[in-house]
Amino acid sequence: MNIRICTILVALFLVGCSTFPDKLQLDDTTQLISYEDAGSKAEQVKGKMLRWGGAIAKVENKPDSTVFEMVYYPLNGYGRPVSGDESMGRYRIVINGFMDPMVYQVGRLMTFTAQLNGLEKGLVGEHEYVFPTATVEAYYLWKNVQRIDVRGVHVWPYQYGYGYYPRPYHRSLIIHNSSRNSSHRVQATRPSGATNYPKPVNTKRTKR
Repeated sequence: MNIRICTILVALFLVGCSTFPDKLQLDDTTQLISYEDAGSKAEQVKGKMLRWGGAIAKVENKPDSTVFEMVYYPLNGYGRPVSGDESMGRYRIVINGFMDPMVYQVGRLMTFTAQLNGLEKGLVGEHEYVFPTATVEAYYLWKNVQRIDVRGVHVWPYQYGYGYYPRPYHRSLIIHNSSRNSSHRVQATRPSGATNYPKPVNTKRTKR
């Protein structure tokens, strides 16, 4: 009887520790790179593992693969992206095979484990942008409780040496909550742009 009780307690403990979905579990010794490091020192961290989340901004089907353009959001303790009206930037994830855009719709939240490939230039609308890119190891599509209107999400404008400066503009974020069939609008008050590398908002500058 005591052995059975101990076994149950150990199992419950292990379940409690496994807060991330099984697909997103990684070895405890895995060194994960941050979104900031991918933008600021991509060559040094190229090929290393990441675990990022965000909202789908674009799905591009190619002959043998699908490219997801994601608006980056940090993860909570369960691996789910914490969405809001501000983001540090965007990135691209490559997945082998066909991914149906009717299932993986714009605004849905996803989390990935992947290997960083480096940086590539592209466009967000007519804005030049440099995307961290990665090849997926595993992914998780979260239930459609909340969808984000990514057209109104702020991408913080920072410059990483390429000389690209954004043109500021103001837009609104619309958050749709399907469980309550309601929406609310948050007026943006800070400039946004997509012509540069993302950088963390709370960066402290050292005086020289």
